Amino acid sequence: MGNTQFIRTTRAASGSHYLSRVLSSGPDRNSYQRWAIYSRSPCSGRVISTASVKHMGEPVGKRITVAGVETYLAEPQISGSGPPKVLLFFPDVFGPFSINAQLLQDYFASNGFNVLGMDYFFGDPIQLHSKEPNFDREAWFKKSRELSKAAIPKWIKGVREMYGTDAKFCAVGYCYGGPYVLEAATTNEIVAAAFTHPTTLSEDSFRKLKQPLLMSCAETDNTFPSDARRRAEDILSEIKATYHVEVYSGVSHGFATRGDPKVENSRWAKEHCARSVVEWFNRFTEGSKDT
Repeated sequence: MGNTQFIRTTRAASGSHYLSRVLSSGPDRNSYQRWAIYSRSPCSGRVISTASVKHMGEPVGKRITVAGVETYLAEPQISGSGPPKVLLFFPDVFGPFSINAQLLQDYFASNGFNVLGMDYFFGDPIQLHSKEPNFDREAWFKKSRELSKAAIPKWIKGVREMYGTDAKFCAVGYCYGGPYVLEAATTNEIVAAAFTHPTTLSEDSFRKLKQPLLMSCAETDNTFPSDARRRAEDILSEIKATYHVEVYSGVSHGFATRGDPKVENSRWAKEHCARSVVEWFNRFTEGSKDT
């Protein structure tokens, strides 16, 4: 048997708590049960979840189309009492429909966010070319950057129209998606941003930053090495930006989406990074940014 999981949800009589039981479909199915409790904070109205980051299992989101772009949509089981919280998910080169990306988006949704992951590769993520001996990576990246650049503004506009002007929009990017999050953070289209092991960032984007930024970085990362990270910190300090930096030891580029769950440090770093994103965005989507 595989590791497909079934989720059962029960609503408490008060309507304020939900219990979700996850049952493994493996041979020891009856011995593996996990309950996730969802509730609303009486003070902030925040959705409080005990759900953990999943490393395997069945995604619970669905595919939709936004502004002509295939999009993964993961929605919270219960909504907070305030305006909708919307998380724009800019994936790595494996796209929003890779199993790891879907499970990560589901985790964010379990914490009260409406999560939308954009397929700016238009059905052509890099893993489709893994067995091509003469695959031209540079040509693939060039094509993908051109498609992404043209599609992202229309896609963001489409998402904003879906949720209305009262919604609080955030953006998180992984690797390839990092520059697009940083660009969004130079505008007023989002209230906070986060990126993890990014690539191809420019100093100019850091200087133009308008929104709070969380940087989650790997100790070893040739796409965002320590000297580039420290330069970014210097710039953010100079412009008096609101930012926070996390550096995870013993991990390398890709840890936040593809960290090996069998290695304790990698598993912890991936899970902690996801929790940090949730906490960062909760800070700026609930009440004033000055709180």
